[in-house]
Amino acid sequence: MHTLSLSQTTLFAVGFLCFAAFAWGVKGHFRSSGKLPPGMQLVSLVSFAGFIWFTYRIMAGCPLGHWKAALALFATSFLLFIWAIMASRSTPPTVAFETDQPEFLLRHGPFRYVRHPFYLSYLIFWTATAAAFVGFLPWAAPAVMLAIYQNAASREEGKFAKSELAAAYDQYRGQAGMFLPRASALLQG
Repeated sequence: MHTLSLSQTTLFAVGFLCFAAFAWGVKGHFRSSGKLPPGMQLVSLVSFAGFIWFTYRIMAGCPLGHWKAALALFATSFLLFIWAIMASRSTPPTVAFETDQPEFLLRHGPFRYVRHPFYLSYLIFWTATAAAFVGFLPWAAPAVMLAIYQNAASREEGKFAKSELAAAYDQYRGQAGMFLPRASALLQG
């Protein structure tokens, strides 16, 4: 191990803050029927492994890439996560891969623009972990996590399609993008 530079220390500290907030969300915000579903257990395991890999690369002194952009992405990720928490505080959604039937539809706060702001905040986080370093290998984590979050979001959308909220959700899909806002939603403010 080597002595960490200010940029490495800052990257680690801000990345850790985000990761800790996400970990808190699993038990402190999202609803669950008890034991975490196997898919959510996998998400937790892969996320933890990805964060350990990010930490190792910081501690090992791997060459930094766009570390200032990574810091901005970490901040964006954290702020979006907090905004989504605030918007869903009174009606928290269930954890990923839960098999419950939806009973409500969130359409305010960041949910007004994207249907899955939590997954978007996580994807921004993983993009930050990759942008922090030089090379293509760090981009494996965001690619794997995108596939997992895409699967989780698709399952959740399938639950809505089979629920009493199907018609309302179909209309909502036309207004808000899955992970990226629709131009029409941005223009309406």
